[in-house]
Amino acid sequence: MEGAILRDMNDPAADLTIVRVFMTDNLVGQEPHRQPAVQLWVAAVPRDEAVAAVLKRVPSHYKAELTDDFVNFDLARLLDLKPGEVSELSSAR
Repeated sequence: MEGAILRDMNDPAADLTIVRVFMTDNLVGQEPHRQPAVQLWVAAVPRDEAVAAVLKRVPSHYKAELTDDFVNFDLARLLDLKPGEVSELSSAR
Protein backbone atom coordinates (compact mmCIF):
# COMPACT_ATOMS: atom_id res chain seq x y z
CA MET A 1 0.00 0.00 0.00
CA GLU A 2 1.98 2.93 -1.24
CA GLY A 3 1.44 6.08 0.80
CA ALA A 4 -0.43 4.24 3.58
CA ILE A 5 0.44 5.03 7.17
CA LEU A 6 0.79 1.87 9.23
CA ARG A 7 -0.01 2.31 12.90
CA ASP A 8 0.67 -0.01 15.81
CA MET A 9 -2.71 -0.90 17.30
CA ASN A 10 -1.03 -1.38 20.72
CA ASP A 11 -0.04 2.28 20.59
CA PRO A 12 -2.42 4.34 22.80
CA ALA A 13 -2.31 7.05 20.14
CA ALA A 14 -3.61 4.75 17.39
CA ASP A 15 -7.26 5.71 17.83
CA LEU A 16 -6.82 9.40 18.67
CA THR A 17 -7.81 12.08 16.18
CA ILE A 18 -6.91 15.77 16.41
CA VAL A 19 -9.67 18.25 15.57
CA ARG A 20 -9.21 21.99 14.94
CA VAL A 21 -12.00 24.15 16.43
CA PHE A 22 -12.67 27.67 15.19
CA MET A 23 -14.02 29.91 17.94
CA THR A 24 -16.24 32.06 15.74
CA ASP A 25 -17.05 34.53 18.53
CA ASN A 26 -13.41 35.10 19.47
CA LEU A 27 -11.68 36.87 16.58
CA VAL A 28 -7.96 37.60 16.56
CA GLY A 29 -5.73 39.68 14.36
CA GLN A 30 -5.94 43.12 12.80
CA GLU A 31 -8.74 44.35 10.52
CA PRO A 32 -9.40 43.41 7.77
CA HIS A 33 -7.72 40.05 8.43
CA ARG A 34 -9.44 39.04 11.66
CA GLN A 35 -9.94 35.29 11.99
CA PRO A 36 -11.52 33.02 14.58
CA ALA A 37 -9.23 31.92 17.40
CA VAL A 38 -8.33 28.24 17.16
CA GLN A 39 -8.29 25.42 19.69
CA LEU A 40 -6.99 21.89 19.20
CA TRP A 41 -8.95 18.97 20.60
CA VAL A 42 -8.28 15.24 20.62
CA ALA A 43 -11.00 12.62 20.29
CA ALA A 44 -10.79 8.93 21.18
CA VAL A 45 -13.40 7.94 18.62
CA PRO A 46 -13.28 6.68 15.04
CA ARG A 47 -11.87 9.37 12.75
CA ASP A 48 -15.17 9.82 10.91
CA GLU A 49 -16.91 10.62 14.22
CA ALA A 50 -14.27 12.94 15.71
CA VAL A 51 -15.65 16.29 14.53
CA ALA A 52 -19.16 15.48 15.79
CA ALA A 53 -17.79 14.28 19.15
CA VAL A 54 -15.86 17.51 19.67
CA LEU A 55 -18.72 19.74 18.49
CA LYS A 56 -20.85 18.24 21.29
CA ARG A 57 -18.43 19.79 23.81
CA VAL A 58 -18.11 23.33 22.41
CA PRO A 59 -20.66 26.12 21.80
CA SER A 60 -23.03 25.26 18.95
CA HIS A 61 -21.84 28.14 16.73
CA TYR A 62 -18.21 26.97 16.69
CA LYS A 63 -16.89 25.23 13.56
CA ALA A 64 -14.51 22.27 13.47
CA GLU A 65 -12.43 20.24 11.04
CA LEU A 66 -10.17 17.22 11.08
CA THR A 67 -6.44 17.69 10.97
CA ASP A 68 -3.79 15.40 9.51
CA ASP A 69 -1.80 15.63 12.74
CA PHE A 70 -1.14 12.63 14.98
CA VAL A 71 -0.87 12.36 18.75
CA ASN A 72 2.48 10.91 19.76
CA PHE A 73 2.83 7.95 22.10
CA ASP A 74 3.93 9.99 25.13
CA LEU A 75 1.07 12.48 24.87
CA ALA A 76 -1.44 9.67 24.38
CA ARG A 77 -0.22 8.00 27.56
CA LEU A 78 -0.41 11.30 29.44
CA LEU A 79 -3.96 12.04 28.21
CA ASP A 80 -5.11 8.49 29.04
CA LEU A 81 -8.38 8.98 27.13
CA LYS A 82 -10.92 6.20 27.24
CA PRO A 83 -12.90 5.26 24.10
CA GLY A 84 -15.50 7.95 23.38
CA GLU A 85 -13.76 10.71 25.37
CA VAL A 86 -12.60 14.06 24.00
CA SER A 87 -10.22 16.60 25.50
CA GLU A 88 -9.00 20.08 24.68
CA LEU A 89 -5.30 20.11 23.83
CA SER A 90 -4.70 23.84 23.49
CA SER A 91 -6.15 27.17 24.48
CA ALA A 92 -7.24 29.74 21.94
CA ARG A 93 -4.49 31.42 19.99
